[in-house]
Amino acid sequence: MADPQAAEELFAGFTPQAMWDMVMAGSPAPDLAVYRSPAFAAAYRRALDTAFAQGPAGYARDTALAMGRWGIDFSAVTVPVDVWYGELDTTHSPDQGATLSSRLPTATRHTVPGAGGALLWTHAEEILRTLLERI
Repeated sequence: MADPQAAEELFAGFTPQAMWDMVMAGSPAPDLAVYRSPAFAAAYRRALDTAFAQGPAGYARDTALAMGRWGIDFSAVTVPVDVWYGELDTTHSPDQGATLSSRLPTATRHTVPGAGGALLWTHAEEILRTLLERI
């Protein structure tokens, strides 16, 4: 979906179950292995229940804002930026951060082979190590 307004309208009707179903239907096998593990699944479902407790409007608006024009002069960014994507992640960015990375003069794009969008859970150590090296 490339239309922020249409996305906001779609997600305005979401429930925790609808979000769970969307994530499970659109995730590659490496992510599903994480998401379906009993401990993670229980924590994720609690997080979804909490996130949607006041309704889906916040998630819907956040999605529309993320998809829209940001109004940022990317060339003015002078701090190091690491952009991480799993090779199999087709959900979070159509081009796995290539366009965003190309607009940031200090960006380093990391594409993790065989990984999906669950990088914060499957590759946290590598991501945090890289971050710590920057400071």
